[in-house]
Amino acid sequence: MRFLAEKDVRAALEGGHAYQEAVAVIAEVLRQQSEGSSFHLKRYTMTHPKFPGHLQHNIRILPGMTPDLGAAAVRVYSGHKGTNRSEVICLFDWSDMEMVAIISDYHLHAIRTAAPYGVAAKYLSRPDAETIGIIGTGRYACGMVQAVSAVRPIKKIKTYSRNPENVRRFCSDMEKALGIEVAAAASCREAVKNSDVMITATSGNTIVFEGAWLEPGALFMSLAPGEFDEETVLRSRVFLSGSDQVLGDNPPRKPFPTLLASGKFKPEDVAAEFCDVVSGKKAGRRAADEIILYESPGMGILDSGIGHWIYGRAVKKNLGLEMPFGEED
Repeated sequence: MRFLAEKDVRAALEGGHAYQEAVAVIAEVLRQQSEGSSFHLKRYTMTHPKFPGHLQHNIRILPGMTPDLGAAAVRVYSGHKGTNRSEVICLFDWSDMEMVAIISDYHLHAIRTAAPYGVAAKYLSRPDAETIGIIGTGRYACGMVQAVSAVRPIKKIKTYSRNPENVRRFCSDMEKALGIEVAAAASCREAVKNSDVMITATSGNTIVFEGAWLEPGALFMSLAPGEFDEETVLRSRVFLSGSDQVLGDNPPRKPFPTLLASGKFKPEDVAAEFCDVVSGKKAGRRAADEIILYESPGMGILDSGIGHWIYGRAVKKNLGLEMPFGEED
């Protein structure tokens, strides 16, 4: 069994077009989901009765199987206040279900989380989309703008965060990574104004985007629960990945629970399970001026796909530590 530490994962990502590859891998995983050849369970969160709530003393488990890729995986991580790097992917070889790797999943998770949004941009944004407006400047925000830029001719990114230093770092890092203009915005509204692709990538549970801001032709994509209001949903054509997870997540992904309870939004109002758009079974964008909302929760099949991909890169570069595992003596 191979153990890939953070330094190994980062080294495996060097060289080549990592985000283009990651988006392609996730697109294939979603195609397989549509064809019914992949399998996953909703994320399970175990909380301690004395410490209920999101990001409080919990353990979260996310399993998925992608037999056509030759892999299965379980993502295991813990939740607590602030940043927690206790995240791993346990990767299994489908042929004999041997555990072939334990992969540190802090940096890699940003790529795995971002890649579905790159796929969504390919199928749901206008082909000529060239401006991204993003609220948030963390690792997921960095991943998401790179994933979208891998599939669309992006020329400018506008970003907002409450922390000016984080904005400066984000602008500097993304300008170096993408070679395009990355500018600070004075507010959330200014960040997404006149943007072809609008993104929220915050810590969640706080509304930072309002439905009144939606503009004709925009693709709006949200990362975390609670980032947008009910009007955002009601004004949009909604596409979801893992709609059962989005509409019935634990903890709940606001604002869907209240919309469902009030009857303003129903499960059948989801335009399509996004994987069916990728496979060509369902239509994506139908008109240049329609407003689209896309949201992707964590699904174990995504971890299986991205884990298999990074493991292959690491093996080619002879990275990681080979560890004895499963021997009788």
